[in-house]
Amino acid sequence: MSENFRKDYLDLNAFRGLGEDPAYTLPQLVDRPRAWPLSRWAEAPRDLGFNDFLNCQWKGLRLLKDPETQSAYHNLLWELRPRTIIELGIYSGASLVWFRDLTRLMGIDCKVIGFDKNLTRNRIPASEMDNITLIEGDCNDLSTLEPLLAHADQPVLLIDDAHWNTFNVMSWATTRLLKPGDYFIIEDMIQFWDRYSPKLLAEYLASFDGVLEMDMLYANTCPQLQRGVFRRSGVEQQGA
Repeated sequence: MSENFRKDYLDLNAFRGLGEDPAYTLPQLVDRPRAWPLSRWAEAPRDLGFNDFLNCQWKGLRLLKDPETQSAYHNLLWELRPRTIIELGIYSGASLVWFRDLTRLMGIDCKVIGFDKNLTRNRIPASEMDNITLIEGDCNDLSTLEPLLAHADQPVLLIDDAHWNTFNVMSWATTRLLKPGDYFIIEDMIQFWDRYSPKLLAEYLASFDGVLEMDMLYANTCPQLQRGVFRRSGVEQQGA
């Protein structure tokens, strides 16, 4: 197995967050009334003016996972049945609550861990923190990831939503945390890196050959997960 994945990587995108309020607010139809008279039913606009990504919520918390992404995770959770879900970059914390609730509904005994260098954006009320652990740390300082090891029961689903130092984090995870069959998912960014840094992206991913493999069942499901669903090598995959 190649040791190339242990090298140091340049950060492909210093992604500094959305710059928006993480609190969820009900969508507003600014160019039309919400209540439409049925006497003018045929004249009603066909589009709802409702942005799935911006307006998705879970229990009143902004959930930055669009419906297609939610569906893909639903199927992956049922197949993998993770014991630990780790999300790097929590924003409002909605997806932590969503993952916790969804695994409970599926009867999966799973711990949910949120890791972020700025936990002040967390909007999870105390009443919803059951089985959710928050850890403060910085993906640019890999030593701050070490506390995650104490929480990791396999199978592990590790999601990069922080978009800082991603490939060095991936190298750390494949060396220190992930076992065969565990998952490392990069949300959102692959399509942008492929547009602006295609050669470096291909080089970086190739260095993980034999260590990670792309799961083609989930990597083509939706734009947020596009070509960013990776599985730790070593276990035969169902249907492979």
